[in-house]
Amino acid sequence: MKTTRKRVVITGMGILSSLADNIDDFRQALLDKKCGVADSQRFSQWFENARAAEILHQIDYSEIPEEIVSSLDNAALWAWKVSRDALKQAGLHNNQPLLDQTGLITGVSSAGTEAFLPLFEQRIQDFNLKKAIWSGGFSSCCSSVASLLGLKGGMELVATACTASPNAVGMAFDYIQNGKSITMLAVGTEPIYLPTFAGFYALNVMHPDSCTPFSGRSGMSIGEGAGAIVLEEYEHAVARGATIYGEILSYATSCDAYHETGPDPRASGAVQVMAKALENAGLTADQIDYVNVHGTGTEANDRIETLAMKKTFPQVENLPVSSTKSYLGHNIGAAGIVELIACLVTLPLNKVLPTLNFSVARPNCDLDYVPNEIRDKDVTVFMKNNYAFGGNNCCMIVSTKACATPATHYSARRVAISGAGAVSAIGHTLNEILDRVWSEETAPELGGVAFNPDTLEEVHQLLAVLHETQQLGELATSAESLAAQPLPENNPDFRTFQVSGLEPRKHLRRFDPRKATRGGTFALMALVEALDNAQRKIRRDGESLGFVMGMSRGPQETTYKYLQSLKPDPCKVRTSEFPGSLMNSIATFCAISEGIKGYTTTLATGANAALGALTYGYELIRQQLQPQVMVGGADEFFPSMSLYMDAVAQKIHMTADAHDYHIYGQHAQGYIPGEGACMLLLEDFEAAQARGAGVLAEIIGYGKSCDNSYFDASQQDEKAAALALAIDRALQDADTTAEAIDLVCGTSNGAQHSAAVEIAAIYHCFHQRHPQIPVVNYNAFFGFVESSAGLLNLALLTDCLKKQAVPAIPYTRQFCDERINFVRSPQKMAIRQALLIGATEGGNYYAFVIKG
Repeated sequence: MKTTRKRVVITGMGILSSLADNIDDFRQALLDKKCGVADSQRFSQWFENARAAEILHQIDYSEIPEEIVSSLDNAALWAWKVSRDALKQAGLHNNQPLLDQTGLITGVSSAGTEAFLPLFEQRIQDFNLKKAIWSGGFSSCCSSVASLLGLKGGMELVATACTASPNAVGMAFDYIQNGKSITMLAVGTEPIYLPTFAGFYALNVMHPDSCTPFSGRSGMSIGEGAGAIVLEEYEHAVARGATIYGEILSYATSCDAYHETGPDPRASGAVQVMAKALENAGLTADQIDYVNVHGTGTEANDRIETLAMKKTFPQVENLPVSSTKSYLGHNIGAAGIVELIACLVTLPLNKVLPTLNFSVARPNCDLDYVPNEIRDKDVTVFMKNNYAFGGNNCCMIVSTKACATPATHYSARRVAISGAGAVSAIGHTLNEILDRVWSEETAPELGGVAFNPDTLEEVHQLLAVLHETQQLGELATSAESLAAQPLPENNPDFRTFQVSGLEPRKHLRRFDPRKATRGGTFALMALVEALDNAQRKIRRDGESLGFVMGMSRGPQETTYKYLQSLKPDPCKVRTSEFPGSLMNSIATFCAISEGIKGYTTTLATGANAALGALTYGYELIRQQLQPQVMVGGADEFFPSMSLYMDAVAQKIHMTADAHDYHIYGQHAQGYIPGEGACMLLLEDFEAAQARGAGVLAEIIGYGKSCDNSYFDASQQDEKAAALALAIDRALQDADTTAEAIDLVCGTSNGAQHSAAVEIAAIYHCFHQRHPQIPVVNYNAFFGFVESSAGLLNLALLTDCLKKQAVPAIPYTRQFCDERINFVRSPQKMAIRQALLIGATEGGNYYAFVIKG
């Protein structure tokens, strides 16, 4: 049955750039052709001729308590500012019933950095522990903004470098398309920090003055900024009398699968993403009136982007294209949304912004770049393109007038899991893991911790600073408990679940150890196993396979090496680790290795981020946007500063005996970290059957929510209510009831507060309708593998559905709540539908209904 896609319109905008901190001044600065690139106030102390488009405005944060402002970094504060402005412009900032349903998708490249700047800028005495706690996580800006603005519709953080914010807009667009929300907030935020500036500077791609896209001397200008848009279902916007600023017609992503930094010289990925966006919008190339291009000013980007335009538009000589980066510099993760807003505030005035600073066109750059002068033109439909390291490509098609194009349609598909692969401490394949789980002896040998001497020296320096500045009370319950805690390098019980004895070449057809990080190797092995398990071979049809990764801490070892190379001279930073330190680098490595070119993105929402990837992959299949999508997560163990501080703060529990990891235990001591990966191949149920692939399970619905208690960890009731809301939404989405669920699988990391939230939510949703529902959680088998904990449990659930039996929760003997029917011994049972639940540390909640 055909489903008419909902129209998604823009009803609010917020902006922060080097040019202005509000929409009206931003529009005027653009029309006045002002350029925000100038001598850098921050980076001139390290780099000669440092130029940047920096935000120097005094921003009013008086609506936020001062104590919270001092705890947040600019990524969060800027995201809050533009989000608040967008909600106010949309008339939604005081509409709490609607905010309860509104989700948040944020795009950023270098989040969680500011709190740790003192460590690698060699001013350790300025370290602020409070900021590190609240702003030190990659997804912390999402959690803080959702809490401050009262958003409860769920959140995700997109981390695809320079395509992060348009990708966030696309995901928000999908949430309205799939009926999960009436309103969504899409945000891009990107302060420029020393690691980012140093990386681009060392690559010798900086322009000595201001960038001149497609002409003159090549080179980029780096910039910073933030933007937010409120997306709303059209009929709802009209009904409440909202002002409509434009309509998102479609979007698409793709991957070059070519190189870690350089674009495909054939422009294949760029052409593919534009063709897919046009297809999704039901439009042809000749219906596009204008293209706002990526236009960084570098030789490779400008030449290849020009080639992509020629391959996509038959009458390209009549098509105006221009680069707004000539005004704003390259805002990295926020670039796409800031440039989109620039279009939305000028194109309705029939003004096409020019490419500033245009002189003599470079070789092979011979399009109409709207040089230097604003052009009068009536633009109804325009295209917005952005590209990123790793070959991530994103294209949006937008109309300046609502309902100017026909609605599009799709036939909703059933979503099957047709392949699975995993790597963990108890097995290097999913079958090995399952054999170990069902055997009597499951506990793995725990690996020891070997801290880098540089890390230990830095840790001791930091602890001294924390003592001197009396900040330790926020790290541990008391200074005495911290002083009594054995230092990890001297503690024989400081152990974790580690993958050992790995031989990648036994499992992989193509493997380049020079480019493989530990996490990347885990991810690739699990991915290849899932493809083999699904009988799927990629034979020059990589564009039909999408790839969505969920990340938590990311490529820790590479990031550590890169940050260490900033000392003592940032001018001599090692560029070899720069692209590998990005969150999307593992997805890039896998895509290049296997030739995956379809919808590709990386979510970095923290623990259980792969469950966010599962929701996105599900929608891509359900809405016929991709035939197949690989979803997954991967984590590598690296004894870095963050792990050290987590251990000293008693946040995590490490032990010499794996049997001490007690999920839902009466005396749980925290969680034991693990490493590994899990990948699932999703595809149309009927297509999987038609090609003879086995269906492991079917996803029949999901729900999401988030709480607003990020700054108050004691609000356990609110957290439990948010998870219960996600469960209710999943049951409704799956058109089922609590009575029809035969098994609940939690993914709590084992800490008492995490377990308490899951147990309270399960009790709330089931105690009246299904009080004896069995409850399991299998994280203790492999340690808490942060990003992919939920998927590892789901992989085990598919086996339970097949066997109609469930293993016991391992190791726990004294459970914390007698009201819950925890599975204490292996059981045979009829399982038709199972419920998988999970949460991120920042207060995001997921629930999935799985059918055998």
